[in-house]
Amino acid sequence: MSATFEVSLPDSLVRVLGSNAADLPRQTLEALVAQTYRAGKLTHAQVGEALGLDRWETDGFLKAAHAQRAWESEELSSDLEHLRSIGK
Repeated sequence: MSATFEVSLPDSLVRVLGSNAADLPRQTLEALVAQTYRAGKLTHAQVGEALGLDRWETDGFLKAAHAQRAWESEELSSDLEHLRSIGK
């Protein structure tokens, strides 16, 4: 099941976005998916499914969208600190 909705944007905003109107539905979907992933409401697999991407394309999309979750950054910092302490 999918939902369809309409968003009206002023032409000036479309120009600022640097897009033509035909590209906006996909860009809007990608922005919504990235933000929902950041909020922890979508899994990696759900992102891929929503955008029709495989695992590796999903990784690339999330990286390009800077869609890291806060806990991922915190966990990475913790892991790096642990690795540094082991190396001493």
